[in-house]
Amino acid sequence: MQLCLAAIRNQYKMLTRIERQIADYVLNNSGQVLEMNVAELAAAAGTAGSAVIRFCKRLGYTGYSQFRMALARELAVRPGVPSESPKAGESLAEVAQKVFMSGMRTLQNTAAMIGQSQLEQLVSVLAQAERICVFGVGTSASIAEDSQYRFLQLGYPSSCYTDILFMPVAAMNMKKGEVAIGISHSGRTEATLEAVRLAKEQGALSVAITSYRASPLAQMADYTLVAYADDITYPVEAVSARLAHLCLMDVLTVALALQGGTETAERLASKNRILEHIRRKEES
Repeated sequence: MQLCLAAIRNQYKMLTRIERQIADYVLNNSGQVLEMNVAELAAAAGTAGSAVIRFCKRLGYTGYSQFRMALARELAVRPGVPSESPKAGESLAEVAQKVFMSGMRTLQNTAAMIGQSQLEQLVSVLAQAERICVFGVGTSASIAEDSQYRFLQLGYPSSCYTDILFMPVAAMNMKKGEVAIGISHSGRTEATLEAVRLAKEQGALSVAITSYRASPLAQMADYTLVAYADDITYPVEAVSARLAHLCLMDVLTVALALQGGTETAERLASKNRILEHIRRKEES
């Protein structure tokens, strides 16, 4: 299901000033937009009708009619609620409520927008990979490390690189049959882009985990999974996106675990026995 409001938030930072005027109006007045024609929306947003048409096409629709129909379907299932960021002076309870709501919206939007066909192809590619290398820096580094651990738990040879000096060296040593996963909220992190580019040059397949479908990383990768983050105006970047990135990686590892059958189940049981033994030693 294509979610109009999620798509607008996802591409918001890449819109022009005029397109953002339209986006702001739609996000805050989605119900009223259903009753408007192109000229009425243009007047309400303070733009021209041609700008509205360009805005719709930027989001991937053929025109305003298709955009409005998609918006109507979305609002019929999920009433539009303006996304509010925490503000200075608000109580801690208000801040907590907004942060949690943002996280829930991000997970809901990402789940609704995920491409099932591509996801199935990606799970198949990972299941056959000779090695999986995960690249990420900054806030993506911890997600990359967690992903490596989960792949290793399942018995898949995996490595994680979060140092900008090690990343290109590791990528240059990849080969056909291996998979490079680049994790970047913005999709523009130079070190991650370079690592994925180098890995592709060596013949490895590439995967992007990002929050922006039109980002350089998303466009470069063979497979792309997008988190539809809800943090357009948050004072801290990637507040809710990290949750969705973790969930996307969890989807992949859980699917691989289920696909692995008895062998994977026995491996996980053995791992759990080892961890339990370690915990007992620490407690004694």
